[in-house]
Amino acid sequence: MPLVGSLALGLPLYVFPRPFGRVVGLSGDDTFIYELGGAAMVGYAVALAVGVRRGLWSPIRFVVLATYAFAGIAFLAGFVAIASNQINGLVVLVSLWAIVVARTVGQILVAHRGEVAGPRDVATWVVIVLALATVSAAVFGLGPQLAGPFASLTGYRGTDEYVYRLAGAACFGYAVMGIQELRSLHWDDMRFPNVMALVFNGLALLASLFEILAGRTTLLVILVALAAGFFTAAIAVILLRRGR
Repeated sequence: MPLVGSLALGLPLYVFPRPFGRVVGLSGDDTFIYELGGAAMVGYAVALAVGVRRGLWSPIRFVVLATYAFAGIAFLAGFVAIASNQINGLVVLVSLWAIVVARTVGQILVAHRGEVAGPRDVATWVVIVLALATVSAAVFGLGPQLAGPFASLTGYRGTDEYVYRLAGAACFGYAVMGIQELRSLHWDDMRFPNVMALVFNGLALLASLFEILAGRTTLLVILVALAAGFFTAAIAVILLRRGR
């Protein structure tokens, strides 16, 4: 369910942001926010799909924890929307999905608690990149929870506050995952999280470049282009070198 839900929501947010927004009762404004949220969600789906095929718990456990964090904050985003009388089909559907996913994933995490990481075997420069990526994910995860100020600061309307909070929830899961990676620093624990981060940053970079080419450059677009460009290149090298 986490895999299917992340893909089913992430793809239309990324590929057809404006039509999708109008279909589900949103304004369709600030499509770059839709695309960033979609990029983050597709990252979950890819990492979960690859990890499930391996059939091993240890290499994918940080991705599962990130999914739990995403679902938890997505539920809170839905609660805020409902409390603010901003109710539509998307809010209800995603909130129900978040409850089911959080409960299911929470049970899995509890059942596998006590897993011990192997010895540190990654280079120092990898740790630096990971720390920067974790801070970036935390900023872009928490900032959109204050949708109005965040939109105003970054050059957007902020019409669909729920989409801001949902996109932020997806980003914040990466920060939770990054913290666990920093605690482990064992390559087997970091492989799938890095795949997940590569997909997210690569898609975010493409989205920002399209915005620039379309003449819709904002402060957020510039920040994402710089950050996603750097992390896409750095994480690709990390994967090729296996953290060395």
